[in-house]
Amino acid sequence: MKKGIQFFGIVSGGKFKIFSPQHLEGVVVGLTIIRRQKAKSPESGGINLSQYEDKIIEVSGQAEGEWIYSAVVVEEAGPVLSDFLRKVFCREEDRKKYCVLVIGHTKDSPGIVNPGKGISEFEFNNNLVPLIEKKVKHTKTQKFYRRRYKTLPGDINTANPDFIVSLHCNSYDKRTSGTEVLYYHKSGMGKQLGEILLKHLADFLKLPNRGIKPKTVEDKGGYLLGYTKAPCLIAGPFFIDNNKDLEHVMENLDGLADAYAGALDEISRVLINEEEIPLHV
Repeated sequence: MKKGIQFFGIVSGGKFKIFSPQHLEGVVVGLTIIRRQKAKSPESGGINLSQYEDKIIEVSGQAEGEWIYSAVVVEEAGPVLSDFLRKVFCREEDRKKYCVLVIGHTKDSPGIVNPGKGISEFEFNNNLVPLIEKKVKHTKTQKFYRRRYKTLPGDINTANPDFIVSLHCNSYDKRTSGTEVLYYHKSGMGKQLGEILLKHLADFLKLPNRGIKPKTVEDKGGYLLGYTKAPCLIAGPFFIDNNKDLEHVMENLDGLADAYAGALDEISRVLINEEEIPLHV
């Protein structure tokens, strides 16, 4: 049997985030006692890491995909080594920006529904966000549901995010197609971040690029954009009432999640750089 490779990393949320080997740095995996060659699901032999939560451990095993197979927890790192590894590897985690991902509409008021497929804005984006959250690498995210539209900006402000993306789908006449992003008309940062999000979505979907659109508080969507403290964007990647748009997106859902995740991580880097670049008076 092939000898296991040694891994160092930290346990967070029941998963193992690898620090070393270097080529796997930052990869988050589960640990399983199942061997790669066995015709069993890795989940069936998953190791419960709750006792190691937020601790740095050494693991032996074989990494492949989202798992370390034939995994054995060799030991928990001592305080001196743990402190050193945290300083070296956890600085990025501390610097990550926090994004609230707002699910447009609610279960009881789901927005536009495609009559042929029976899928609504709410259902589509509620299913999409978990895919996005699995793919982001440099951004902390939180799925956020609306209680009431009137209280939504205040509820989000209480969470104190660094930026906000509200996920929607457009609709018009069942023929109009394209990708657009809305931002608050007085927010220079909102405009800059909106351009980033639009580029990632439009480059992937390759639907007509409808641009970024400034909105006042009186415009549709402007209430959320104008009364949140952090830069806020409303994403409209496609027209859900257009069957061709919807079919195109559903065939490429994983790629759309990649596009969103890439945009979130680029936005985070921009916000970090804004903090680090000194202001010139």
